[in-house]
Amino acid sequence: MADEPNKEQVPVTAPLPRWQRLLGIRRRPGRRIPIKLTRWGMVLVVGLCGMIGMAAFGEYSMQPEFCQSCHIMEPYYQAWHQSTHKNVPCVDCHFLPGLGNTIYGKFQASSQAVKYITKTYGSKPHAEIQDASCMRSVGSNGSPCHDTRTLVGKGKVNWTITTERGNPVTVRFDHTPHLQQERRGKQLRCVSCHSQIVQGRHIVVTTDTCFLCHFKGLKHGRDDQTIGTCKGCHDAPKGEIKLTTGTFNHAEYMARGVKCENCHSDSVSGDGAVPRQVCWNCHNQTAQISRYGETDAMHKEHVTNHKVECSGCHVQIEHSLTAGAREEGPPGASHTGFDSGSCGLCHEKSHLGPREMFRGVGGRGVPSMPSPMSRAQVDCIACHMSKKLDEQSADVVGQTFMATQERCDYCHGAKYSGVLVDWRKSLSRQLTAAEAALADTKALQAARHLTGEPGLLVERALDDAAFNIRFVKLGRGLHNVTYATALLNVSLDRCRKAQDTLNGKEAAQSP
Repeated sequence: MADEPNKEQVPVTAPLPRWQRLLGIRRRPGRRIPIKLTRWGMVLVVGLCGMIGMAAFGEYSMQPEFCQSCHIMEPYYQAWHQSTHKNVPCVDCHFLPGLGNTIYGKFQASSQAVKYITKTYGSKPHAEIQDASCMRSVGSNGSPCHDTRTLVGKGKVNWTITTERGNPVTVRFDHTPHLQQERRGKQLRCVSCHSQIVQGRHIVVTTDTCFLCHFKGLKHGRDDQTIGTCKGCHDAPKGEIKLTTGTFNHAEYMARGVKCENCHSDSVSGDGAVPRQVCWNCHNQTAQISRYGETDAMHKEHVTNHKVECSGCHVQIEHSLTAGAREEGPPGASHTGFDSGSCGLCHEKSHLGPREMFRGVGGRGVPSMPSPMSRAQVDCIACHMSKKLDEQSADVVGQTFMATQERCDYCHGAKYSGVLVDWRKSLSRQLTAAEAALADTKALQAARHLTGEPGLLVERALDDAAFNIRFVKLGRGLHNVTYATALLNVSLDRCRKAQDTLNGKEAAQSP
């Protein structure tokens, strides 16, 4: 058999090892770069770079600074940056603990980002923070969180707030009963009190929520009712209080058993009601609105299951020394607030005179002269505690509470013993003298028949004198003896000047 011609020998390439095939690489012997990516390797590299990029972006998106990217988040970022939580990443609170919850939280956040890009977002974002976020052991940066120390023996705090007058008040608070026990039949959450209802402040406690729970549905004023009592939340001011009438020390009165509400009965204003129309702010279905009266179900859904601020539904309740006595109405109005309700249909301004006498305003010829009790912000109930009628009569015509000497002694001890009787006698003498002077002057006016400017001056003087006398009588001058005395002195002075004019004498200068 003839030999076949020689053929060129083609080198046989050995198959790539499995690990190289998986990584998508192959060798290139004799080349400067001995390794080359296969098509699969290129896919792997692109995918790996994408994953690294996504991981980097995901990590960056977990940082508080990323929240600033949306302009609607700027107020919340600034509030967080100035708060006590400024070193706590946003996701520690807004995402529940655990990887799965973090992934779910990122998915929800991504949907918000899509809304922002497509301009379908709302101007006020809403977020719910669960108790588990607050009570985790440590945060993602290793800083300790609140854990269960707020519930086991360490939940008591002293919270110092500033009153509307700028005075500090320390409120005692215990987290344990508020979070572990139902309050008024409602299970509270951390965000029931720590909320975001004050613009520029992040997760703070506002007193509005406290007042709503402690005062709603209870009696205020005489026989005041309060959950926890006044001293259960805060003590009376320590040390001397400087007033325009001198100094006042609460300790002296507290030692005698004088109750806080005896003097500060007008410290609560508002009933915390929920108008039906507020439901329409969030809901638009008749079936939802029809459940308006289901109080327990509404609180469970809004307070326990979801984060809805109490003030979002309830009308505010105010609590301060003058909350219930604060005047309402146009500037300069001397008296408002007594004509509301069905009583005002028949009894218009029934307490106008005594109230203005107590405040030292409304008379003629005398500057404002509040009584010492008014300056000390003591309410009407402090003195008017004694019942005028027996219970059977009161059931028919209503009860009137009188001021008696016993009420003076209750607060002041023997310091002002018998003073009420002395005041009555003194004012009675002055009223008698002023009324006699007015009667004599009117008789003289009728006899002289002055006309022109002298007659007009006499008319004005007698009108001022009669007004002050009437004000002291009907306004009960005992509410402000010093002011009432000054008004009656003006009446006597006006009568004297009128008589001088009627007798043709030159009016003397008033002292």
